[in-house]
Amino acid sequence: MSVWRRTQRKEQQEAAWQVKHGATLVGTLFLLEVDQPWFRCRFEPSGEWDSVSPLFEAQEEARAMNFPEDMVWSIAAVRDLNLELHPVDGGENIRPVMICIGMEQSSFRY
Repeated sequence: MSVWRRTQRKEQQEAAWQVKHGATLVGTLFLLEVDQPWFRCRFEPSGEWDSVSPLFEAQEEARAMNFPEDMVWSIAAVRDLNLELHPVDGGENIRPVMICIGMEQSSFRY
């Protein structure tokens, strides 16, 4: 896909959810597709992303290694953040059962 086409596609996407840790905005999710039960998204971090990103990096490393026993803590650590997804266009907030946030692709289920 050409750079122009990727840029055009990115600009056409509308923000779907704000990712919040308590009252703190950590980023925004842009819906790419739904592959039940997963919602696949593009993530744009806010300035507060650095406060939680190490946990997501550990979770991604664990996933890439097929979740070895000594790294399963990362899944619980992300879950224990109690992140909420606030719909940009209004509606009920979502508490994801599982959320994976990466710079290439992000996904969640609830």
